[in-house]
Amino acid sequence: MASACDDIDETNRVTIGNMEEYKIEGNDVTVEVDGQSFTYTDLHRILIEDFTGWRCVNCPNMAAFLINNIENIFPSVVVSLHPASNSLSNTDQVASRFSLSCTLADEIANTLAGSTIASSMSLPAVSLDQKAINGQILQSGDTLTVYNTLRSLSFDQFSSYYVNHAPFVNLAINVKKSSDNNYLLSTLLVPGAYINKDVKLQLWLLESGIVAYQSTQSGINREYVNNHVLRMAINGNQGEVFTIGDDYVMKSHTLSLEGTSYVADNCSVVAIVSDPNTNEVINCVEVDL
Repeated sequence: MASACDDIDETNRVTIGNMEEYKIEGNDVTVEVDGQSFTYTDLHRILIEDFTGWRCVNCPNMAAFLINNIENIFPSVVVSLHPASNSLSNTDQVASRFSLSCTLADEIANTLAGSTIASSMSLPAVSLDQKAINGQILQSGDTLTVYNTLRSLSFDQFSSYYVNHAPFVNLAINVKKSSDNNYLLSTLLVPGAYINKDVKLQLWLLESGIVAYQSTQSGINREYVNNHVLRMAINGNQGEVFTIGDDYVMKSHTLSLEGTSYVADNCSVVAIVSDPNTNEVINCVEVDL
């Protein structure tokens, strides 16, 4: 055991600022369930929810920070949310061509904060695993403080699952195209040590490669590329709650892109398993259409 005053060699120090050594690569496991073959990776992924806006000059910096300092270090799934009621992300005559905002992003923000915060919250705002730190689930405010908070929280999540061995649910999704713009989704939940508890499953559709206007500290970027943008909830805005036992659980859903302008080749589906009482994320996974 070391105390704060001990002189510790650099090679033996644990620092939140340099986390490359904590990169995780889980083992792939293939199972047969109800005539389908599923492959899942045995690891916990952090759900990074980035509430952002095209008028927000600091939002591109936050997006870059999340990629470089969390996503590239810890297993993660990123979701970019544009609250429709927030003046920094809602559409007008200029932005209507590339509408990225959605009322679902408002509902998610309000659910996490326990209030009608979406219209007034500062952007960017970020949630990691919908977990509170210092009493706050959504982290926003002065950029440097938020960066340090997110570094600390991501390291805490790493410690919780991989050092303290907190049980989590593994996930896999099979996607099968049934016809033009229509898909069958099969989601497998693998309980492991996380058994006999209620869980909430949410399935979200994301789209990437969307070129749109974005305010930056240097002015308007007319060709900013937006990735992992939340488009719709596939199994209801609040998902579905059920009890997970000691065996596999498979859920089937349909997805239709009919009547939308979404580009299927740029779309993905994210499955999120969370605690229905606290909303804290137990695990998540993303798969391309």
